[in-house]
Amino acid sequence: MIILKMRASLFLFKNKNFSFHNLKATKLTFLYFYLPLVGQENLNNFSWQIGEELSYKVSWGFIPVGTLNLSILDTMQIDVQKTYHVRLNIDSNPWLFFVNMHSTFDGYLLNNTFPRRLVVQEEIDGMNYKSRYDFDYTNNIINSHYESIEDTSVNIDTGKVMDKKYQDGMSIIYYARANCHKNNQEQLNLFYEAKEGLLDINFTGQVDSIETDFSETKIPAFYLNGEAHFKAIAGFTGKYEGWFSNDKQRIPLAARMEVFLGSVYLELEKKK
Repeated sequence: MIILKMRASLFLFKNKNFSFHNLKATKLTFLYFYLPLVGQENLNNFSWQIGEELSYKVSWGFIPVGTLNLSILDTMQIDVQKTYHVRLNIDSNPWLFFVNMHSTFDGYLLNNTFPRRLVVQEEIDGMNYKSRYDFDYTNNIINSHYESIEDTSVNIDTGKVMDKKYQDGMSIIYYARANCHKNNQEQLNLFYEAKEGLLDINFTGQVDSIETDFSETKIPAFYLNGEAHFKAIAGFTGKYEGWFSNDKQRIPLAARMEVFLGSVYLELEKKK
């Protein structure tokens, strides 16, 4: 259960123009449409690639609204568990007056793509915030910590009993990569910013050919779609779809979903 102290503290956030739910253009937008478990077939096992760097552009119609950079940095031991350190950097287009966001998400994922830790640093409308989520599987609890860099009086610690398996904003990307070759439907429990939500995902097993700025020719890609039964960051909700490369890396190539701006499209530009 989330401790009652959080309610009063969240009131402070709201009255300091802080919101975990507004103007985080494309933040977990990108993140919330991905998901499920590592495939069992040896031929189709997802391959972690240390040093992988992926760069994306995000467009609202013909208007570029921001960029996303996704990377697998290294491995790290947390307690006795090996984790993969992954990072997502999000930056809004500086020419857009109605979106001002710069965020970094550091995820520490177990080999089965479930989260062990998530550290978030965000700059929203000139204010800086930091949060950390620890998924303690030994004690079955999620420990969360929130703070404002500018206002030291905003400092919140919460705890929630982990009575089911959860994905978070970073882990769902890799959960999707590990499972996009399958042909089945799942409903996932998501934990994000001290809230819970449900997300349906349909792994079609279907292979399409897709064009991106990354390649001059069409790329074979696994196709998935689904629906979010909640309203999350940047107004992400409702139906979405995505495409992943047809190989062991299962690179996210493109995605389309609804956010507070309307329908946005994410597209791979560079791979390193």
